[in-house]
Amino acid sequence: MWDLATHDIAIFNHLLKSTPQWASAVGSKVLGNCRVDVGFITLGYANGVLGHIHVSWADPNKCREVVVVCSESRLVFDDLSRAEPVRIYEKGVRALTDEPESFGEHQLKIRQGAIVSPPIEASEPLKNQCRHFCECIHLGLKPRSGVDEGVGVLATLEAIEQSMKLQGTKVKVENYECYASAA
Repeated sequence: MWDLATHDIAIFNHLLKSTPQWASAVGSKVLGNCRVDVGFITLGYANGVLGHIHVSWADPNKCREVVVVCSESRLVFDDLSRAEPVRIYEKGVRALTDEPESFGEHQLKIRQGAIVSPPIEASEPLKNQCRHFCECIHLGLKPRSGVDEGVGVLATLEAIEQSMKLQGTKVKVENYECYASAA
């Protein structure tokens, strides 16, 4: 979790301008090593927003996707796709207003739409991050992701680790809100 989930947590926190309120996680040592090498994490943010992370050292299929699902559209960022790293699906799902009496009656209202792939210039993320850090030092600017954001990720990882020890029980993320000034 500490190795593979950090970037996902940082992305969620950045997009939601918040740290999660709680974390729930389970994992397994499928490779027979001394450490957990497959994990499933759920993060609970304000307003009922959920984040889900799956990490694995055991899966031979490398996957780096961030999917954001809203009622009106869905955005997919695929870090391994050079042709179309970002795809926006203008397709929404809304529940019907009448409460269904059974699962068979449960239907969703689906709005069809276009798929948009905006042009994204290819670049090396680590190089960009290092360049930004150097610019901040030279120009005296505050970095986009500084110490406060890092502490928020660490607090989340600690809650994840505790949840894994408790077999997936929700664990409160320590009350650390680095995004309070951004709201």
